[in-house]
Parts: sequence; structure tokens; C-alpha cells
Amino acid sequence: MKKILLILAVLVMGVTTAEAQKLRVMSYNVKNGGGLDGIKDITRCGALVRDAQPDVVAVQEVDSVTRRNKFYVLGRMAEAAGGYHAYYGPTIPYGGGKYGIGVLTKEPALSTEFHRLPCPREPRGMLVVEMKKYYIICTHLSLSEPYRVESVKIIKDVISKLKNKPVFIAGDMNARPASKPIVAFKEFATLLSDDSKYTFPSTNPRICIDYIFGVNGSFKVLGRKIFYESLASDHLPLYVDVKVGKAKKSKK
Repeated sequence: MKKILLILAVLVMGVTTAEAQKLRVMSYNVKNGGGLDGIKDITRCGALVRDAQPDVVAVQEVDSVTRRNKFYVLGRMAEAAGGYHAYYGPTIPYGGGKYGIGVLTKEPALSTEFHRLPCPREPRGMLVVEMKKYYIICTHLSLSEPYRVESVKIIKDVISKLKNKPVFIAGDMNARPASKPIVAFKEFATLLSDDSKYTFPSTNPRICIDYIFGVNGSFKVLGRKIFYESLASDHLPLYVDVKVGKAKKSKK
């Protein structure tokens, strides 16, 4: 009888382990590789990702074949990071090419979707990348608070229509911790990054506007890190190490 109970306990532990996953999720506004030392070199941002070895990276402010960057910036960053897969979400046409956001992943994605977000002066967007066991959403919100608040509502609605697995939201929210958009995020998402740590500007950080959230699952934060790299971009990159439990079943 004791042997049977021991076997059952091992099987239960095995199932629990299989359902849980450990992930490193990163966010980085790279400013197109435009360093604050006057040097434009996206490979510096890629090298930082290579050293950090995240599973996924939400990337903001990247060109694709524009006059100022005559190449696919996200792709070059992915190469410098060590062969990551690159998925791009163009938000506006710019300089003969495109400008927008992207996601880097260690493993190939299952699918991608791009959704537009409100901001008349400079249209914004969210890129939804589906992985085998989770989603990663990258976004870069408006400089105007009313549009940021509206964007959070859209993001929530998009998530409600996704398959039943954990979702990470990461990016430059252009919003401080006590602001309406961040409060709105916290109503349906778990803050995983540390909003008491500053991320902007990189030379003398004094506000937090970059965040990572989790939705539709149980999240245990195992570690957090902000890279105090002050030259490669005007934002500091950050990541969280998370143990993710299986998403709760939908009540629909």
C-alpha cells in the first residue's frame, strides 16, 4: 500500500511539474539602436540580450528598411542576440520603410497578430505572438493618457479572445505606476516587474515606464533584473524570471 501511495505521489508531482514552466521574459525599448554616445549600433542591444538569454523579448522602437536605417533593425538585433526568431509589428510608415515594435523568441512562434491602438499623432499597436504554452504581447503606448487608458481596454479585450493559456504583456507604457493606465492593467493583470525601480532615462533613471504583466495563469516571480546600461538606448532593459502555472479553465 505504501508503495502504491509513493507511486501516486510521484505521478502527481510529475503532472504538476509538467504543467508549470519557468520563463525569462524581457522588455527593451532600443531607440533603433541609437546610443546616447552618438553611436548607432543595434548589435549592442542584441549583445545584451545574448548575455541575458531570455526566452522572449518585447522590443520597442525599431525600423525596417528606412532611410535612416537601411536594413531590418529587428532582424539584425536577433542575429546579434544569438539567432533569435524575429517577429515584427509595423505601427507607421516612416522614411521609405516602416517603424514599430517586435518580439524576439528562442523558439519559433505558432502565430502572430497585430492590432492597432489609438493615437492620432503617431499610431500605436500591439503585437501578439503565440508560443506553444503561452502568449507574449509587445506594445508601446501613446504619450497621451486618454489614449493609453483606451489602449488598455483594447488589450484586455484582445486577451479575452485568445486561447486558454498564460499571457505576458510587456513594453514601454509611457505611464508611471500610479497612473490610470497602470491601475487599469492591475485590475486584470498581475504586475511581474518591479515598478519601484526606474527605467527611464537610462543615463539618470528617475521614472518607471517599462513593465511586464502576466494574465490568465498563476505567476511566481523567481527573480527580476534591470540592466543599468546607459549608452545603447535611452531606456533600461529589464527582465523577470517567472514560474508559470497552468492557466485557469474558462467558465464560458
